[in-house]
Parts: sequence; C-alpha cells; structure tokens
Amino acid sequence: MDSLPHTQQEDWLSQSWHRSQQAGLDERHQPEHVRLDKTQLEQRQHIANVLIKTVEQLAVPLFNQMFAGTNSRLLLTDTEGVIIGSWGQSRFEHQLTGIALESGVCWQENLKGTNAIGTALAEKRFVAVIGDQHFIRKHRFISCSASPICTPDGELQGVLDITSEQQIHSQQTQLLIQNMVQGIENSLLCQVPEGEYRVDLAFDKHLLNSGWQGIVIANKSGHIVAHNAVAARLLSESLLEPTILGCNIDHIIQAAQSSLISTQTVNTQSNDLVFRCQSIQPISNPRSGIYSPSCPLHMGDDVIEQAWQQACKLINKDVTLLILGETGVGKGEFIKQLHQYSSRNQHPLVAVNCGALPQDLIESELFGYAPGAFTGASKEGYQGKVRQAHKGVLFLDEIADMPLSAQCRLLHVLQEKEVVPVGSNEAYKVDIQIVAATHKNLAQLVEVGEFRQDLYYRLNGLIITLPPLRERQDKAELIVHIHAKHAENNQSICSHLTRLLTEYSWPGNIRELDNTLRVASLLSDDAAQLTIEHFPNNIVTQLVSNTHQSLSKTAVTKDLKSTVDDALLETYHANQGNISKTSRMLNISRNTLYRKLKKLGIM
Repeated sequence: MDSLPHTQQEDWLSQSWHRSQQAGLDERHQPEHVRLDKTQLEQRQHIANVLIKTVEQLAVPLFNQMFAGTNSRLLLTDTEGVIIGSWGQSRFEHQLTGIALESGVCWQENLKGTNAIGTALAEKRFVAVIGDQHFIRKHRFISCSASPICTPDGELQGVLDITSEQQIHSQQTQLLIQNMVQGIENSLLCQVPEGEYRVDLAFDKHLLNSGWQGIVIANKSGHIVAHNAVAARLLSESLLEPTILGCNIDHIIQAAQSSLISTQTVNTQSNDLVFRCQSIQPISNPRSGIYSPSCPLHMGDDVIEQAWQQACKLINKDVTLLILGETGVGKGEFIKQLHQYSSRNQHPLVAVNCGALPQDLIESELFGYAPGAFTGASKEGYQGKVRQAHKGVLFLDEIADMPLSAQCRLLHVLQEKEVVPVGSNEAYKVDIQIVAATHKNLAQLVEVGEFRQDLYYRLNGLIITLPPLRERQDKAELIVHIHAKHAENNQSICSHLTRLLTEYSWPGNIRELDNTLRVASLLSDDAAQLTIEHFPNNIVTQLVSNTHQSLSKTAVTKDLKSTVDDALLETYHANQGNISKTSRMLNISRNTLYRKLKKLGIM
C-alpha cells in the first residue's frame, strides 16, 4: 500500500463506511447478491478475453507460488466489479461461496459495503481491507488487497484482488499485487494495435527487465503511440516536453549513434538513461486452448495443456492416473504440479522409482514389513511407502519395472484400500491417490505376460501421454525460459545458436536441454550473449551434426555441392572462424578447409 499517514488511511476507510451506510446497507445483515447468469458471465469473459489470458500468464503462476498451501484466492473483476476470473485453493473457494465472493457476482461498494474490490473501484487506487475493516460483519473473516488495472491512457480495465482467510496482508502481499498489476499493464501496453517497436529505459541496465522500467511503444514510422507512467516520468524531465506521444523515437534517443528502429536489439546510453529497443513480436499461431495459469509446465503447447486440464478434473475424484512419455519429458514435474493443485497438497507426495529398487526389496519398501519379518529386517518393522502416503499422493515411477509379485500386492491396495505389510496378517486402511508413470509400452508388456492385465486396467483410469520435446509447439519458448533460469546478467542467446538448439532433436528431452543450457551458462563466464563456443565439444558436435543431417534432407531441392558448402560455412561461422575446431568437427584436414574456404571467397 502507498505510505500514507495513519489519519489519511482512517479517512478513506471512514468515507467508505459512510458511503456504505448511505447505500442503505446494514453491517449486521448479509446484503443481497447481484449475480449474472451463465450466459451473461460468459459474454463478459469473452469481452475481457485478452485481460483474462494476460492475468493467467503473468499473475497466476506468481500467486500460486507465493500463496501455495494457504487459504487464498486470486480474483479478477471487470470494470463494473463483476468477478470474471478466480484462481487458488478449491476448498477456500467453497468458503467464499458462502459470502458470494465468486465468479458472476458484482462486488461494487454500494452493493457489498467496504471491500477491497468495490473500494478500489470507488477510490480509483490500490486498497487493502483487512478483517474488521469490512463493513459487513460476515465479510470480516477475510483480508483483501486489490488494485485497478488500467490501459496506457488511464482507462479502467478491471480490478485484481488477493483474498485470504484470517490473514493480515503484509507489505509484501501489497507490493506483490501492485507488481502483478504493473506486469499486466506493461503486457497490455505491448498489444496496442499500431505497435511495432518497444523501447525499455531505465537509469540502470539491471532494471531493464525488472517490470518497473519505462516502456515506450512506437509505430512503423517510429512515432510513439503508447507508453507507461514510468517512461513519461523519465523522459519528460529529459526532454522538457509535456507529452512524449507522437514524438519520434530517434528524437527521444538522439544520443544513439544510429536509429534504434530496427529488428535488432540495441543498447546505448544517453543522459544517464539506458535504452533497449526491439521489435514487438506478433502473436503467432493463436491456439484454441485457454492455457491454465497454474501449470508452469509449458509455454503454449496444446497437448500439455489438454493433459493438464484433464488431470486437474480427475485428481480429486479418486481416479488412478497413468502418465506415459519418453525419459526426460517431465513426468515427475507434471506430478509435482498436480499434487500442488490437488486437495491433498497438505499431505505428502511420496515418490518411488520402481526401476531403481532391487526386486527382492521392492515389496518391503512399498508395503512395509512386520518386526523381524526377514533376515536383516528392523526389529521395529517398517511402515512402507504406501502408508507414508496416507491422505496424500503415491507416485509410482517406472511402474513397468515392478515385479509381478509386487504387482499382485499393489492390486490388492487399489481394490481394498488397505495394505498388509510383509510378514504380517494385519491390514491397515489407507487413503491414497495413486499416480503411475512409465516410458515403456504397458499394453505390449501385458500381451507378453510381463505386466498384470488386471492391474493395468486398474491403473489406466486416465492415460496421459506427454509429448517428446522435439514435437512440442513451445520448444523455442522453452529454450529461452530454461536458459533464463540458469543465465546471469540478462544474458541472451545468439540467433545462430537459437536455431541450432531449436532444430536439434533432444533425445534426452527436457532433462537433456536443462543440463546442456546449465553447463553452457556456467562456461560462458557471464558473457552478454551465449554462443556455440560456450558449449563443450561433444555437444557442439551433436548440434552441428544434426544441422548437417537436416541440410542433407534438403538435397532433393538443392544440389549436393551447395548443401555441403552450406554445412561447411555454417560450422565455420558457428566456431567464430576457428579453423582447428571447424576441421575437427567436419573431419577434414586444415589444408582442405583452407582450400574450400578460399573457393567460397572467405579467405
């Protein structure tokens, strides 16, 4: 919240209470609900589609991370205070239903009394309403922080709100929601119809990606069509002009040696301001799915999204899930996120790699054992993974490697919801959600008798297949995202390397990509740009070899000589003109390489 004197804070609150009383509300009684029907709500959501998607992309993942395990909800309303989006704990959603804090209900101040959403609309600024500050008594079990979302020209778009049960929102929470709104407004800024170029500016280069940098949007001719408030403050002082709208970018950054209006990112410095200019990438290939904000497993892949949506619908319905996919596609991460989303997230996620356990120990490890059940057994006995997962989720990875004897015991657990430890006659009731995963073809194993058919049909309540990295729609975005996780000082990836990484088949999938980028980032010594020379030789060989194979596939349309020449030049440039490295990779002598380069006019 803004740092206001205590008396001023009381002033807005007393004024809000006064408005609530003037509206005829009684703090002792629950007000009537103004609720839209399903069709009306869907119409409003359709109108606010861009805003909803932006909130899902930028605000909800951060909310899920910061408020995991708490009774909190993130709410989005339209300009009239009607809730059009709601995310967070499902069990808390049911509690909020009791006061109609749900999608389709209008929360204007004159209808609901003092509350963060309605009062933020009335005050036209960020508001936090904590517990007893709510006008209606039945609302006082919650604390809320809300901020209006506005267009670049100040037009109201909606209100973003965080509501928590019996929790005083700290300054961190209040700053968080303002950060979310800032990010949303910046994203909407970049979607203005005429926008072709974006210029970020700040007094320090480390602030260029902070979310609090100045942002200016220019059209094709270089004239400014939109900007955020930070940019207006930074530039109006430098230019001594009342407005920067309509100004030419080149005029604004006149200290730059050449025009910044290009598709290449340029950094320069003028009047102590650091600038970065880049082309605004058009939204390519719009897809039909509405991507779930609580699924950070993809950056826009329809197959992953559909799998996530289906899994979310069934994870709390006592349906067993079977996750299939090649090694390294992210089956474990998928289950971790699913556990966080489920109603069992306050209880353990117990993971067992069935392929990593010795066959003679897997039954005792899974189902536990009685004291002294076998030679070497603990005299206290062992509870086992199944009982450890009571009320939580049991993740059986590489289920195809489970021996048949253990499969029989697992089938009993699934059917009877009880487990009998090895060497014991006593059964223990268990309440668990089982999720299994494998990279093998279970149906094929059933046919050859290596996996029990009855267990297979028990496990496949919902079968989800995660695609390999080479088939994912968001492959390029994933590369950028994973690199950013390991890079320092806003390091970028050079365009040539980006193409090599995108075209590579990645047989080890996301795991291989993550390891590769981590190693290369560490070897780059904080270079401003990651290039192929920062990669170990074995990886470079694979990347370049893959490119040669791709080029050879185009030989039908190109003659062999030009294909070979292209491959040679690409490898030469990838190695920054290093003759030794290039000859080694192409498996030709240095003299041969010199001769070929000379023929191509390079030397």
